Amino acid sequence: MLWFVAPAMVLFGLFVLWPMASAFYYAFTKWDGFTAPVWVGLANFQRAFADSVHLMSYVHVVLYILGTFVFEVSFGLVVAVLLNSDRRGFEFLRGLFFSPVVLSMSAAGVLWAFVLDYRSGLVNALLKAMGAGDLAQPWLSQPTTALIAITIVSGWKYSGFYMVIFFAALRRIPRNIYEAARLDGAGPVRMFFSITLPLLRQNIMVAILLAVTGGFAGFDLFFTMTNGGPFSATEVPATWIMKQAFDQNQLSYGIALTVILTIVVMVVSIVYLRFSERVGVARY
Repeated sequence: MLWFVAPAMVLFGLFVLWPMASAFYYAFTKWDGFTAPVWVGLANFQRAFADSVHLMSYVHVVLYILGTFVFEVSFGLVVAVLLNSDRRGFEFLRGLFFSPVVLSMSAAGVLWAFVLDYRSGLVNALLKAMGAGDLAQPWLSQPTTALIAITIVSGWKYSGFYMVIFFAALRRIPRNIYEAARLDGAGPVRMFFSITLPLLRQNIMVAILLAVTGGFAGFDLFFTMTNGGPFSATEVPATWIMKQAFDQNQLSYGIALTVILTIVVMVVSIVYLRFSERVGVARY
């Protein structure tokens, strides 16, 4: 039996454990990727907790994650409920709503950067054509709207993914439960809150966990649309790590920031899983 497990363990050690151990070592050094590393102890971590841009990047990513709860998870759930029917044409609508998920995140970022462009973007052009030119904004060039715009684009991209998750779960709910509730006089809203949401609780918990972990790992959309600007208003941990490691040629500092991000995501995931387990035990 050990001979069958050994190849997988060797690959896991080479491509997971060894890189992790190396990252922890280089996080305590001063290294640019070319010269020999010099041991500096906790200097990189002290710098990280004194780096205002780094600290604000976590504020931005938390705001972004909260936005994904609305524009991705909640909107995907609502659409799944609305399209949970065998009526003619609903399959086409589900496919149409899911289609942005197939597009790569980088391509979506470039596309929406053109759409939201202040001078030639489609959004401002439509506002001007409708006589609402005063509402035209440099959406990606001002701190008050840049993060909101990215969050909405992320919702456009991933809400279809969560729609599929919830749609598959809705198909497993027996229809006679809804028929019995309808006979008792329950309307669509009452059935949604009294039947659908409780039965989708586990799926919602999983969707929230995916949104949180995916939000912390967010990079492509921020990089292609704003690259952390304007004035670091959309800087998130991943973009700041890339800038420090490769643009500033401070690879060891970037690795230290990565270690911090890994620990944060691990702690958040463990706390959330423990919370979800307690909620499940309390409910049952």
